[in-house]
Amino acid sequence: MKTIKSYYENNLIEDTLLKRNATNVFKRPILTKIVLNVGVKEANINNNKILTALLILLLITGQQPMPTKARKSVANFKLREGKIIGCKVTLRGKHMYNFLEKIIHIITPQLGSEKKSFRYKNRKETNHVSLGITDCSIFPELDNQYNLISNIHGLNIDICTKDFELNKKNLFFSGLKLKFH
Repeated sequence: MKTIKSYYENNLIEDTLLKRNATNVFKRPILTKIVLNVGVKEANINNNKILTALLILLLITGQQPMPTKARKSVANFKLREGKIIGCKVTLRGKHMYNFLEKIIHIITPQLGSEKKSFRYKNRKETNHVSLGITDCSIFPELDNQYNLISNIHGLNIDICTKDFELNKKNLFFSGLKLKFH
């Protein structure tokens, strides 16, 4: 079975360059990173609520998540600057390709036609695609941990790319079998 990395390096780059009529090999699409982000509303009131989100990201990615803090205070949300409100993990290199393979081969086929639990956001001015998962229990790493994780959180996944034409990026992501609704 071909891995995503070998498919990306051998077939997808060449295919996208040919379909775009690129004159330079350096205009190829480059996957730079995948960022997973979990925001926890209740962490503002109770600091222990962030622990489940940290555990979810640790189990899904195998990397230690980094807590994210509020940048400024908002009185309406009872939010203070510097308070921990979520966590994130940045995947690069081998971990990025392994996670992308998991998304393409395991997570997306499980969802099927359920559009409400998986959403794509294609931003035209940036070189990334955002995926939103409202129920994290679809990941195989969390099957046995269901009793430990009582409060399942939503998860945002940003697949970041670099150096290619913005109007042709759907061609690249459809080559990775990530379809836009």
